[in-house]
Amino acid sequence: MLFRRSRTYYKYLLSYIAVLLMAVLILLVFSQAFFVTSLRENLQQAHRSRLLQTTQQLDRDIEQLYTIDYQLSTVNQNFFSYYLENPSPLRDLRLVNELRSLLASSLMIDELALVPAGDGQVYTSTAVYGKHLFFDSIFSFDGDLYDTGAISALQNRTVLPARRQGSDQRYLAFFNTPSVFSRLQDTVLIFFVREDHFLEHLSPLDNPGQQGAVLDAEGRVVASTLSLAASPTGDRITSGGVEYLVERVPSAVIDWTYVFLLPAAEMLAPLFRAQVTVMVLLLTLLAAGALVIHMAMRLNYRPIQALTESLGRSGSDDLESLKEAIDSLSAQNAHMQAQLMSSPDGQALKDALLFSLLKGGFSSFEAYNREAAALGMTFSKPRYRVLMLRLFNQAETPIPRKTLSDILAGALGDDFTWYFRDLFEQSMYVCLVGLQEGQEDELTARCRAMLDACAQQHALSFSIGASNCYDGIASLSAACFEATQAVREHFIRGQNQFIAYDELSRTLNVQTNYLSILSALPEQTPKQQMQTVRDFVGTLKADRVPALLAKSYCNSVVQVLLTHAAHPVNMSDLFTFTYLRTADDYLAFMLHLLDTEPEPLPAPETSADIPVSDLLARIYAVIAQSYDSCNFSIQDAAEKLSLSSSYLGQYFKQQTGETLTGYVAQLRVRKACTLLQSTSMPLQMVSESVGYYNQNSFIRRFKQITGVTPGEYRKANQ
Repeated sequence: MLFRRSRTYYKYLLSYIAVLLMAVLILLVFSQAFFVTSLRENLQQAHRSRLLQTTQQLDRDIEQLYTIDYQLSTVNQNFFSYYLENPSPLRDLRLVNELRSLLASSLMIDELALVPAGDGQVYTSTAVYGKHLFFDSIFSFDGDLYDTGAISALQNRTVLPARRQGSDQRYLAFFNTPSVFSRLQDTVLIFFVREDHFLEHLSPLDNPGQQGAVLDAEGRVVASTLSLAASPTGDRITSGGVEYLVERVPSAVIDWTYVFLLPAAEMLAPLFRAQVTVMVLLLTLLAAGALVIHMAMRLNYRPIQALTESLGRSGSDDLESLKEAIDSLSAQNAHMQAQLMSSPDGQALKDALLFSLLKGGFSSFEAYNREAAALGMTFSKPRYRVLMLRLFNQAETPIPRKTLSDILAGALGDDFTWYFRDLFEQSMYVCLVGLQEGQEDELTARCRAMLDACAQQHALSFSIGASNCYDGIASLSAACFEATQAVREHFIRGQNQFIAYDELSRTLNVQTNYLSILSALPEQTPKQQMQTVRDFVGTLKADRVPALLAKSYCNSVVQVLLTHAAHPVNMSDLFTFTYLRTADDYLAFMLHLLDTEPEPLPAPETSADIPVSDLLARIYAVIAQSYDSCNFSIQDAAEKLSLSSSYLGQYFKQQTGETLTGYVAQLRVRKACTLLQSTSMPLQMVSESVGYYNQNSFIRRFKQITGVTPGEYRKANQ
């Protein structure tokens, strides 16, 4: 056999089957603990609901007795007036007729009898009998009830079994003594209800297997479909070889308890079928899963065996041999990665990653850390502060990177997380510092000490602009803007200064006619703000305000707009702010900040009669979001669209007639043309702003598409 030599193969196969068995056992326990239990509760609830309806029907029937009792003893004026008349055959006939009329509306009561205490007669709905005749010859009861005292001694609403003489019909006789409101004091009303009326409800025709009984307040059996000598105890009983489930429902109108006996085999049959079904399904799942695991292992192991053989490491255990090969390759890869990180290309990767972070290329520090871990640039501190360093050396030559790294390491040490890079503008550097809560003053003190050490030990003069402290990546744009504005205050504050943004005066003088236009700007909608900004810049241009003052006005507006921006600011655009030259440039920049629905990037031309599909529109949208990032890749775009990279490229080529990489390159060059025309941004920054961290690659691609170099294009178009 192909896998007979590999012990690891069988070890993993058995372990996977063990995991599958464990999963099946968990499903079995879950089904028993939740599914079967829930099904049992639902069955019991359905039975209880049906039994409750039966109980309510019996209670409504019994309430008829009390309704007739109330009408006869309290409401019926005719009966009371007849009852007070002197004894006569006509009086007796009238009383019988009244009793008969009361029973006309009830199908449950067979007979109604009125037994006065001081009268020798019994008045019924059919005739008038002497008491001796009625209790001895018409109906028979348990005990001697002929004695009037025995009847009077009965409790209110007492129920006794009775039988009509000469008939097998059994009755339940309800003895009702008069209430305090009754006008028929010293009388007893007897209602005769067929026992079958209750037994039919306890054992209905649609479920003949169901049995039941009626118990009184003392637990004695009043009526029963089975021969029960006493009240059943427990939740289950056995009678006649049949096991029954016992359900007890108390009556709401009489001190009775209805006991329902449900055949266990019939009631629990759905539960048993469900358990059998679950067991069959789980066993089928176990068998099918084991088969699939076995086939998958055989299929997936073939490449592993072929790989180990190709590496010349095939032995008694192919996986162990492959592990040794992978460990060897991993060691080589680690060595190559270490060499790359120490090379200029490795440093360029780190700079590009930091630039991507600063310009908003990551949605969170967690997302940044996942990519930065390989470069050793993870960010773990809860708060951060942006520092802008402006170097003032006599020759205006860039400071060596290692010198600046040593200076920052000596000042910040291991107490802070920090990463820095040059900011493309000559002698400008940006440093992102991570710190703990409460370390703000310590960072300020160390930066001031670093300025003194630079002057004394390295003959270097810096000014440092520091932003406020923030704890969310969304505020990086504001932090970079604040640090940039702070460091430019060296024009007033002098060199070798630490300038915190919160020390700057940012109050707008609303008394000035120009600034009064902006007084309502924070409360306006984005569209209203756009019009206000247009009016403001138009006024400055129309009145020819001096350039320095106009730039100050525009900077104040930008600060207000950043505070109330309608959408997150792209950091590449924020760095563009440094190189704005005219009021029109400021206006375009501010309108971009306010544009909540920016115009889509130009799409490649397609045939006029072929509409853009929904998928193609989504592809354009995804590319527009990140095409200018140095981290952009076709694979990332495909994952966002839930497609494979190969299918994405084929689909785009089929729909547009051009390759996806060519389209991205055209977008990048188009944006580079805009930056080269409207700003004085250095070429390296233009390169990274459109997604190329390698400037030479950018120049080659730019010339390939436009036919000229970026420098030639800027010279011809500015």
